[in-house]
Amino acid sequence: MNAEQLWDTTLNPATRTLKRVTLEDAEEADLVFDELMGSEVEGRKKWIMANADKASLDI
Repeated sequence: MNAEQLWDTTLNPATRTLKRVTLEDAEEADLVFDELMGSEVEGRKKWIMANADKASLDI
């Protein structure tokens, strides 16, 4: 990522979003990460199918 992209996506106070992360968030993120990045394809496919409607796509 070049400096301009970093500014636009992360550092610019006018456009960045800050979120508080709690322990519960971290535990859920760990479970989702294991499901999406693990070696079990069927679990990943089920998660994607169940959550596909929540994605906002810029096509």
